[in-house]
Amino acid sequence: MIKEKDLEKLLEMREEIDMNYRPVQGNRFGDYVFSGDLEDKKVKPIPKNTEGLRYPSIDDLLQVVDSKYKLAYIAAKRAKIIKKDEYSSVENRCVKPVGKALEEILAKKVSAKF
Repeated sequence: MIKEKDLEKLLEMREEIDMNYRPVQGNRFGDYVFSGDLEDKKVKPIPKNTEGLRYPSIDDLLQVVDSKYKLAYIAAKRAKIIKKDEYSSVENRCVKPVGKALEEILAKKVSAKF
């Protein structure tokens, strides 16, 4: 049971610390930061993907790679590398690593030998 004195102290501390969390670009679960942490850092605006799951189109991707299975394999391997290195070789509209990998495949920046 919390004492009245401790409860007042906790409420004061809560008012002092603004616990306003905001999601920022990061992994699929979202990285959360305190509201004051973003003031020092420059956050690059993310272009909005209005096409949802239709971008990049599977039909366009299959013109670059001849098999869905090969496409899935290449995208998975490249997505792991993108997630680890946090680097993509094209300007991305997608936020997630798999979407970025598919955009690179569509731009013919990634190739694989089977």
